[in-house]
This record gives sequence, structure tokens and C-alpha cells, in this order.
Amino acid sequence: MDPLTEMFSSMRVRRSGFTRLDAHAPWGLESGGEPAIKFGLVVDGTGVLTTRSNPEPIRLKSGDVFIILADEPYQLYDHQGSTRMACVDVEAMRVGSYIRLSGDGPASTFVSGFFEIDRMDAKPLLCVLPPLLHLKREQQRTAAFQSVLDLLAAETENLRLGSEAAAARLFELLFIHSVRALIDECSMPKKGWLAAAADKNLAPALRAIHADPKRTWTVEMLAKTAGMSRSAFAARFRNLVGQTPLGYVTDWRIHMASRLMETSSLRIAGIARSVGYESEAAFTKAFKKVTGSKPSAFRKATMGREKLQVEAAALPEI
Repeated sequence: MDPLTEMFSSMRVRRSGFTRLDAHAPWGLESGGEPAIKFGLVVDGTGVLTTRSNPEPIRLKSGDVFIILADEPYQLYDHQGSTRMACVDVEAMRVGSYIRLSGDGPASTFVSGFFEIDRMDAKPLLCVLPPLLHLKREQQRTAAFQSVLDLLAAETENLRLGSEAAAARLFELLFIHSVRALIDECSMPKKGWLAAAADKNLAPALRAIHADPKRTWTVEMLAKTAGMSRSAFAARFRNLVGQTPLGYVTDWRIHMASRLMETSSLRIAGIARSVGYESEAAFTKAFKKVTGSKPSAFRKATMGREKLQVEAAALPEI
């Protein structure tokens, strides 16, 4: 299994929702930011998007897709001078999965949605992606990617039984294809494990680590997998990923252990063995070095977060 597949496969979607928005000029909306991945597909018309980390206006056209990964404020509008309504007020105008922003000018149609994922699952992916992805229609797209967009537009236009479930799964596919497109266009960040996963020399070593993280890896073994000398492999890995090969192995093991502490009832000693540590003491030392807390304290804090998430109110769907 390649690292990107493993990342997506491990993500647990907690909540999701979608909206079909017809915005008649003049229109505008703004959000304070929600802890979820937000999507937007411009079905027809145009718009302008700004976020806190990308204050320069981004011009959106029919067929464009944007994905906001960070929990940050954003604005979507037709013109700089248009009044922005708070998303909570726009949400009050909802009829089912449809919202109409009333104006007397031309309309722009958007399919917007969100899904909330466990931040522990998503951390390795979110930490290497930019906070905002903008995929323009004129950029080359695979037939599969375009099919997902077409299905999403059709599913949200003519609602049927099961439309919400279908749209939620299409949003997940949209996310996968968007990250793929980012890689194919070579516009992704030049550093981090995702860059290494796209590197023809380092990719085999990265796949080997993810396929067997329990193995007692050495730099020599990973260099051989990559078909490189030890020194050249170590230098290239550190330059591209930002850490040593064995440092990456440790981080990935601790990430897997953290997920197990959230999702399983295994004792800490059992979790330690499952990720390649022969003793609980060695595991505790590595875990604290990476996360800053002992495994027992982390598990206790995780249980508290889980309770709060269950009790939390539903997120706005704009």
C-alpha cells in the first residue's frame, strides 16, 4: 500500500454535509472558520474567494474547485463591494440542502460541502498540504476526476433517496483526486513526506516503511530499497522530507500508536509491540520525545476529546 492510500484509508469521517447554493448578485458570505475540510465546486458563474492565509482575491470560474483545509476565516463573494452575510445567517435560509441568496443580478451556482475528520488521522497529510487548494478548470484533469465533479453536480441538483450519503462519498473522492492533481501538476510543497512519495528514488523506501513499520529498519536497508548509496539516500531523504530516515520511521510508528490508543482497547504494552517496540519503556521514551506526553496521559486526554466531540453541535454546512 502506498503512503497516500494508507493516509486516506485511515481517515475517519465524523460528520459531513453539502449545500447547493444559488447566489444572485450582489451577494457575499463570510465564515469565522470551522474545524472541518471545506469544499466548493463552481457549477456555473463566477466568484471571488479570500482566506486569512490567502488574502489576495482568488477569481473563481465555472468548473473551478477550491478546498480549504485550515480552520481559518474565509469570504466568498461576487464583487469587492458586496455585503457579506455571516454563514450562520445564510444557513438560516436553508430549505433542505438548497440555499438561495436573493439579488436581482446574474446567478452563480456552487456546490459546497464539508467533512470533519479526526485530526490525528489527518495530521500527516494536512501538515504537508497548503491551507488552500485551488484547482482551475483549465488545468489538465483526469477523466476520473472530471467524472466525480459531474456526478457531484448531478447528485446535488436532483436530490433522491440517499443523496446525502452519495454526496459525502463523492466529497471524499474529490479530496483524493484533488491531492492527486496537486501531485501531477508538480505544484505541491517541495518538502515533506508527500514530496518524497512522488520522488522516484525515495518512493520505494517510503512504501517499504509503511508496509512494515515494525521492522528494525536501518539506513543501509532503506538505501538498498531505494537503489541508492547510504550517504546519497540519507542526504536526499533529509533534504526532501526534513528529517532523517530513522526519524521518519519513529514518527510514523508513534502516529500509528496514537491512532491505536484512540481506536482500540489494547493495553499500552500491546500497542508498543504492535508498532515495533520490544519493551514498554522504550516505547514510552519514544512516544514522549515525539508527542511531549506519556502514552497514558495521551490516552486519557484522547478519551476527553472523544466525549466533547460526541456532545458537540453540528457544524454549519456552508
